[in-house]
Amino acid sequence: MPVTYPKTPVRSELNDPSAAKSTKQAYTRPDVANRPDDELASVVASAQELLRWEDALGGSGFPGVERGRAASPSETGGDAAASEGAQVSHTHLQMLASEAAECTRCELHRSRTKSVFARGTPDTNLVFVGEGPGFHEDQQGLPFVGRAGQLLDRMIAAMGYDREGVYICNVVKCRPPENRTPLPTEAVACAHFLVPQLEAVSPKVIVALGRCAAENLRCVPPSGKWRGIWGEWRGIPVMPTYHPAFLLRSPQFKKPVWEDLQEVLRKLNREER
Repeated sequence: MPVTYPKTPVRSELNDPSAAKSTKQAYTRPDVANRPDDELASVVASAQELLRWEDALGGSGFPGVERGRAASPSETGGDAAASEGAQVSHTHLQMLASEAAECTRCELHRSRTKSVFARGTPDTNLVFVGEGPGFHEDQQGLPFVGRAGQLLDRMIAAMGYDREGVYICNVVKCRPPENRTPLPTEAVACAHFLVPQLEAVSPKVIVALGRCAAENLRCVPPSGKWRGIWGEWRGIPVMPTYHPAFLLRSPQFKKPVWEDLQEVLRKLNREER
């Protein structure tokens, strides 16, 4: 007997960020031979065609399970759901980065060479937030690539992380003139990117580099002591500490910053290095 296939709704990348383009050649299902005189042959042919059809859609046939036991939720739905969730977050971040590259929400866009969205991996439990790009960052389109960035990389390595094993971004995505502190209006305009950016990554801990970053994450008091005191951004613990650029001018403060980073490691239940 012939086998019919249910129609699958087509997903568009415009209305469904999880819809990914396939790298495989488009597949057109041919008519399966119907042999009334041999029903078993017809069923086998239809099953084989179904497997080829699933593979063309990005599947891998039927789930393989060891004989003698049932598939666990992690082998079926759990891992797939986590992978799909990560894909959606990555797609959302790419869309935000593209939008930031064309953004005209504040005056900083007039003098930028490139917008500076982020570097590192969103698949991490640790995020660093600075205040804004400098000259080198504006030229390359990546945050923390100058001398301050080199120092930050050494700090990250001392914590036991790879340079690309964390996620790094700034409060504003365009360089302020003469590397000045971003204005409140500029930070508010760029919150359009920073807030969903942090939500998409959803780390376990955020390190705010400098008072500007800490204030814009609203995790420190308006005056008084702020460094080394745990705060919170939308339920995520935030450790405010000195900016690496400040440490280049005042290296005597490297020790308290390292103490702050050790607190971060303890919060993440990682062995101190």
